[in-house]
Amino acid sequence: MPILTRFIMFRFLGNFWLLFALLFVFAISIDVLVQWEMFVDAATRLLTAAGGSGRAGFVATLKLVVEFHSPRVFQFYQYMMPLVALGAMGFTASAMLRHRELVAMLAVGMSMQRITKPFLLGMLVLCGLQLANQELVLPRLATRLLMKHSELASGVAASWALPLAPDASGTLIHADRFDPASQSLIGIYAIVRDGGAVRARIEAPRGTWSAERGGWLLEKGIESTTARPNDAQSSARASVIERRPVDLLRTDLDPTTLSLRKSMLQAQMLSLLQIRELLDAGTFDESSLRRIAVGRFSSLAISLLVLVIALPFFAMREPRPILGQAVACAGIGLPLLLTAMIFIALPMGAMTPTVGVLAPVIALLPIAAWRFATMKT
Repeated sequence: MPILTRFIMFRFLGNFWLLFALLFVFAISIDVLVQWEMFVDAATRLLTAAGGSGRAGFVATLKLVVEFHSPRVFQFYQYMMPLVALGAMGFTASAMLRHRELVAMLAVGMSMQRITKPFLLGMLVLCGLQLANQELVLPRLATRLLMKHSELASGVAASWALPLAPDASGTLIHADRFDPASQSLIGIYAIVRDGGAVRARIEAPRGTWSAERGGWLLEKGIESTTARPNDAQSSARASVIERRPVDLLRTDLDPTTLSLRKSMLQAQMLSLLQIRELLDAGTFDESSLRRIAVGRFSSLAISLLVLVIALPFFAMREPRPILGQAVACAGIGLPLLLTAMIFIALPMGAMTPTVGVLAPVIALLPIAAWRFATMKT
């Protein structure tokens, strides 16, 4: 890599990380100021559970703040990378324009398209980091990232009631409470159906998930089935209820699927391998999963295309007022970026998930090609 290309790319990446750190600290500072009492109360409860007494001090509370917010730097990067990259490009290019660096580079025979190469290479590096972050880091931190301030003391997500939820075989499962900490269902009531007709009902006070057996291990489970007598003269008799103990409720509604049905935010943190497994199992909305999987690559392409569209505002032969160029860049780049991301997130009824997610890329591609080709050099 030429020295000049490496120098500009490292400057762009340096500005990116500086701007990213400032925005992250600013966002976290606001949350800490608003939720400070909740952090103090949670730290006090943890101190009491450990055998201490009194109210938690500043150091203990600050430690809890770090433990709660440190994983969120990866989530913040996932959401803010395109926006921060656009700002870092503006700061880097405007500094080069102000110090007449672009004039010197043009004077030695470099084209304006060649000058923008370090920014595109730097953006590709950031896109690669975002993809690695999504596939390797966020799936491991999903449980901690979904925690709320009210769950600070327990360290796990709170339990919730499970309404009647159908699985792939048609069985309807209800539970009074699902406990993510112990991966168990409390107060289970399941309706086993055969072609729409009710075949049996299963009740149990508690069930724990077993991946090896592919179902919920029941404690004191009872299966109630409806049977009719076999003799031909009993067709008008009432049904006979048979009750027998059962220790397994076989279903594909595992804890991960239940959590996804409760919060689509967790679905955004799945890796492509996990999404493929859910698609094969058929336990989750297929169109939503395909939109998430394809949208992951579509968002990266949009980030790169918007950067290409915004670069000509600063890649100029002659000096111009930097403020005006920055306002024009923000006025066009930010709406394009936000509109495209919203278009990816929202389902389009008239389009298939793949086409709807790729539509912003298709729309921005000719604009980016035109902007890149018409830069004066």
